[in-house]
Amino acid sequence: NITKQQILENLDDVKKYIKEIDNKKETSKKKFQIKNRWTGEVIYESEKTTYKDVLEEAVSEYADLKGADLKGADLEGADLEGADLKGADLKGADLEGADLEGADLKGADLEGADLEGADLKGADLKGANLKGADLEGADLEGANLEGTKTKLCIVNFISSEYAQAKQFIEGLKL
Repeated sequence: NITKQQILENLDDVKKYIKEIDNKKETSKKKFQIKNRWTGEVIYESEKTTYKDVLEEAVSEYADLKGADLKGADLEGADLEGADLKGADLKGADLEGADLEGADLKGADLEGADLEGADLKGADLKGANLKGADLEGADLEGANLEGTKTKLCIVNFISSEYAQAKQFIEGLKL
């Protein structure tokens, strides 16, 4: 049997033990990581729990997301205005209704991505892979589509997007 005196003598040790356990719980909180598609190196880490929340946070902090591996990410309606996503892998990503105004998507892989209704005003998509992407209703005004691969892409242009339509058609040859 343990006496009252023994409990009191060990109370400080018990308190230390409890504090250690609480500290371990805090440090073991799962972090969401975005990795570079080529090196596997972690380029951004967050305690947020969805790609959308993590990416919005990263963009608001002006994080360097070049080459980010975001394959199949659910980014529907995400605010990614001005994001630096050069060379990012967004293959099959859901970007429906996303705000990508002024985003740098040079060389990004958007094959099969859903960009329906996305705001791509002034976005730089030079050399991006848009094969099979759905751009129906996307705003491409002022976007740079030079050298994009646009085979099997779904898109409709309005009259103010003549330059983009011309670049898009040229991309069908790539």
